[in-house]
Amino acid sequence: MASKIDSVGFASSTAKEPARAVSSLRFDWIMVVVSIWWLGGLFIDGWAHSNIPQLETFFTPWHAVFYSGYLAVAFTLLVQILFNLRKSAINAGGSASSLITLVRESLPGNRWLQAIPDGYELSVLGLVIFGISGIGDMTWHLILGIERGTEALLSPTHLGLAMGIGLALSGPLRAAWHRPGTNPSWRQLGPAIFSLTFTFSLLTFFTAYASPLIAPWPIINASSSPSRGITEILLITAVSMSFVLLALRRWRLPFGTLTFMFGVNGALMVVFFPHALLVSVPTALLGGLAADVLYRFLQPSVDQPMSVRLFAFLVPLVFYSLYLVDLAIVGPIIFQSGILWSAPFWAGTPVIAGIAGFLLSFVMLPPAQPAEERNS
Repeated sequence: MASKIDSVGFASSTAKEPARAVSSLRFDWIMVVVSIWWLGGLFIDGWAHSNIPQLETFFTPWHAVFYSGYLAVAFTLLVQILFNLRKSAINAGGSASSLITLVRESLPGNRWLQAIPDGYELSVLGLVIFGISGIGDMTWHLILGIERGTEALLSPTHLGLAMGIGLALSGPLRAAWHRPGTNPSWRQLGPAIFSLTFTFSLLTFFTAYASPLIAPWPIINASSSPSRGITEILLITAVSMSFVLLALRRWRLPFGTLTFMFGVNGALMVVFFPHALLVSVPTALLGGLAADVLYRFLQPSVDQPMSVRLFAFLVPLVFYSLYLVDLAIVGPIIFQSGILWSAPFWAGTPVIAGIAGFLLSFVMLPPAQPAEERNS
């Protein structure tokens, strides 16, 4: 039986199915605010690992910001769960018991799980994974020292932290996904857009060693420059278009969504290589704006698969065309070098990125099966 929302924020259900706490838009926005603290701490710590060679201890100001952000997110979610437990008890005709009593009474049958806001179940798991990985990370650093550069992005304990953060920060995205409606405004969809951007930026953080925005390979004089640069562009295209197509499949996105997503990510990635500011930020902002214009013009949706495929092809093609134009302009000023790739390399790179996006559109929206196969 389909459930419905009651007056105190729980989904009513049958006698066999316990009530489920529903996340409110207000709570999603609160989670976005504390998530900024946590993700900001991660990027500050990434800057320290990349730019302070004498970093030799786990106990740093950067880790203090990072781990206090974790505690802020965990505390916010815990308070909401306890609040939902109390509302559930009152709604069931009980009294407002003490928190200890509420928790104790919710343990039999794991009834406390029903107090977790809908969409945040994996966030709770992520917080647990992060806490365990944090203890492991401290032990790792005390025994093996502090990683530098790419090592810090591949440390097993750091990857555990990444998994925990990703599960936790994507809570507002999952909560919005469960709500009815496909054409919301910025106010309604804002937490999901922030959460989408945070999760996307988390993945680009841990693949920073393959980011074309901070490693301008087309202007680097090295024999491996074209092959490595194109490989990185293909990887980041796959990551970015996966997020774009996921959001596109679920909602009619408000204008500015992709400018925000790409622009914030481009600004954050500068922490790894500050000299790339005039490459990363203008490319990300202009590429995101172009994607928003293409989205408005093409109106891609599940009902229009050909427009989805064209959109998925054009967004990376335009993005990396702008990237090469940006490098051609600022390269001689900042890096004392213009585009060094031959014409087939620089002309073909945006096209092959577009092809990667085009192919991903078939994963998001597969072709319809023949009628005889569907009915067999």
